[in-house]
Amino acid sequence: MRFFVISRNFNYSFTKRGIIVFNKIKFALVGAGVALALMTGSANAAPISSSDFVLGPTTPGKWGSSVMGTGASVTYSFMSAGIPTDATSTTDLDSLMGPGTFSLFKTIVESAFAAWSAVADLTFSEVPDDGAPFNTTLGSGDIRIGAHAFDGPGGTLAHGFFPPVNGAVSAAGDIHFDSAEIWKDGFVGPGFDVFQVMTHELGHALGLAHTAVPGSLMNEFYTEAFSGPQADDIAGMQFIYGAPTTTPIPVPAALPLMGSAFAVMGLFGWRRRRNAA
Repeated sequence: MRFFVISRNFNYSFTKRGIIVFNKIKFALVGAGVALALMTGSANAAPISSSDFVLGPTTPGKWGSSVMGTGASVTYSFMSAGIPTDATSTTDLDSLMGPGTFSLFKTIVESAFAAWSAVADLTFSEVPDDGAPFNTTLGSGDIRIGAHAFDGPGGTLAHGFFPPVNGAVSAAGDIHFDSAEIWKDGFVGPGFDVFQVMTHELGHALGLAHTAVPGSLMNEFYTEAFSGPQADDIAGMQFIYGAPTTTPIPVPAALPLMGSAFAVMGLFGWRRRRNAA
């Protein structure tokens, strides 16, 4: 029997715009071995179900039909530079991974969408962004992807906003990267893999919160031990949107992954925890 939780030990509050905010929780950047140790908890901890996925706090908490287990078609758009957000303005995505790298960034983002549509009944399509300020437009993608400065290198990496109903107008689904971080393609060298982070934040934007299951994409610890959605993540996404109608469902092995939490407008963000002395 599949086990899921609507919310668990999460302290939610609301902003003046009516956007759900998840109180900040530190997340760690750790190696695979350390992540396993940190995520295991005490020796007396109760075992965790293999499908202990956690749904976000919004209602209905999904795109498309409000009925759980039904598919959805979701649009997305890329925000240009200079668009006002709550605290600052967006920066140029063409320089997020280095000068002139928007094409690479876009390709990686498209791969993240493909990773979720391969395991659930989801269809994604790009539409133009109208350039309106954050949480004010109905003329852009359901999910708007942008970047802006958060808190300097090594703090919050990115955040993703839960699905509707969330925010005064259109905060739901939006994903923002911290422009101060080092972003890379793959697991080689310093920095953070765009695909791994984007796929995790997209999980929030589609309706999943953090899970306590080790080796899940939606776990709160970032690692480069594997890439993309794992078994628990797939179970959660299929609970929300159903199984894919045309693509076989991969069943990857459970390994340690991602992490963090910052906030959710239904938003979750990743924070890097400093190594203990």
